[in-house]
Amino acid sequence: MIEIQTKIHDKFSIEFKVGFSGREGVKVDHFDVNSWIFIPNGLDINKQTYSKERFYSDMKSNVRLLTPAFTLKQMVEGEDAPLFHMKKALDEVIANPTQEHLSEFEFQLKLFGSIFKSAIRNESASIINMADKSLLYERCMVYADDVGRVLQDFRNLRDLIDPAHEEVMVKMGFADEFISHQTDIRTMKILKAFNGHDYAGEKEAFAVLAEMLVEEKAYKTSQGYSHTVNGDETNNRKLIYRHSLLKKYIESALFLKVNTTQDGQAVKQISFSLAAGLAMMVYLLITMPFQKYLGNYPSLIFFILVLFYILKDRIKELTRWLFAYQLKDKYYDNKTVVSIKDKRAGWIKEGMDFITDDKVPEEVLKLRNRNKLEADNKLLEEKIILYRKRVEIDNNVLRNQYNYGFKGINDIIRYHINYLTKKMDNPESVIDGLDEHRQVQTFKAERVYILHFVMQFKWEDQMEYKVFHVMANRNGIVNISSDNETKPN
Repeated sequence: MIEIQTKIHDKFSIEFKVGFSGREGVKVDHFDVNSWIFIPNGLDINKQTYSKERFYSDMKSNVRLLTPAFTLKQMVEGEDAPLFHMKKALDEVIANPTQEHLSEFEFQLKLFGSIFKSAIRNESASIINMADKSLLYERCMVYADDVGRVLQDFRNLRDLIDPAHEEVMVKMGFADEFISHQTDIRTMKILKAFNGHDYAGEKEAFAVLAEMLVEEKAYKTSQGYSHTVNGDETNNRKLIYRHSLLKKYIESALFLKVNTTQDGQAVKQISFSLAAGLAMMVYLLITMPFQKYLGNYPSLIFFILVLFYILKDRIKELTRWLFAYQLKDKYYDNKTVVSIKDKRAGWIKEGMDFITDDKVPEEVLKLRNRNKLEADNKLLEEKIILYRKRVEIDNNVLRNQYNYGFKGINDIIRYHINYLTKKMDNPESVIDGLDEHRQVQTFKAERVYILHFVMQFKWEDQMEYKVFHVMANRNGIVNISSDNETKPN
């Protein structure tokens, strides 16, 4: 199964979070993701101005394990709970503080933080998007109880640690500060979503969550953790930096070891050698008769041999191109081997090429949905990049690691558009017109360009498409929208 989430990561980058989930009982799964990127012609993006190296510099990818799915309540209940596994690792490192036990404890600690982030995000989003708003107070009370229990049970573990185990205490503090920060973020999102509405129980729910935030801030102060200070820009700047470091620290447990090389390099070199050999054979077959019958004319032989040597060189390049063209669909530009605990868990291959309309599947052009003006105006003719990915996951390796049976991987792709914005016009323009009093009025208007992404996902015998439209100008990304429906093939 393939799932995708898209968002604006920052002013100049789009994030595509693609999740690949393997099937239970199947040793190896394969997935394909083909993306057609339609770029406005005016941006001067083509093979000459936008090389593969430039594209891969802009298209950054991080590979990580799918976060195990738990609710807030499930995080602390039962022998499969993340808290149980973390406590077991803590007991082992306290009893025998070896480097191996410390590493295992740190992994379980980081994983606990990552799972909490996912669980509280899902629960808060469920409350915000719930259909029956009359349940607001009840849902918020359950949320506050569940979050409070996770925080309390986690913090109770610190009482088990001897202060002499300084490294263990420090790492516990990092995780504690991280989950406290996540509590603030998600609880504030709930408050902002319902603030000012007149739902039943809204004031009571607001009071419960606000009290929760006040208590959490007091706890942070007592522990010396970073927290917001109204009007203190220096403190808040340090706060953002601190939280960025904590996020990278906690989520590092899920990131996989990768090793990227050029795909099919050996086959390509063999094919190029064959091309050179074929060109030499043609050269000898052509020149031998001339040497035999024109041996008395050395000057003429000299010029003929030079001419055919030039021809041989062109034959070699043409043959190399033909070999490369035939191999293009089978082999990709890069191959990234993904490993966990030094065990190969799969690979990701990627390839990029500029293509023309006649090479784009009819279904993709239909989903691109050009209007009549775009279709008929040659000056607006788009440049099209085909970005291909093929993914292999070894389910046995993933599911047999640690205590969680990881179901798959996330490929987090960030596409930076800085280079694409270089030749965009001024982001603001003006339009003159008449206002309601028939007076001349100048109106400001935003000038934008639209990048269209049509993405095809294939796994097992399934195929589906997703379409995203990225509106941008020289100042960066303005908006991302998507077609509402996933269109199966």
